[in-house]
Amino acid sequence: MGKYIIGAIRIERIRLPLLLAQAGMTQAQLAGRLKLTDSFIHKVIKGERKLSLVKTKEAAIIFDCNMDDLYKWTEIEQDKRSVTW
Repeated sequence: MGKYIIGAIRIERIRLPLLLAQAGMTQAQLAGRLKLTDSFIHKVIKGERKLSLVKTKEAAIIFDCNMDDLYKWTEIEQDKRSVTW
């Protein structure tokens, strides 16, 4: 049996600007590949909109990374609970 402490997490920010720069890609190019508007991608970067689960997976494929790598995650300490399996 194992034990793991699970805390609540939230997305602090999306890492698209860094990933776009590393890939030499523009927001417009990413929007085109994801079949989204430039405006939507801009709003995602500003934190006003979120990518769907499917679009997050597609973006991870485009950037050759894990879905978790697209976001900066923050753990919320007060909500931790222990899970045993």
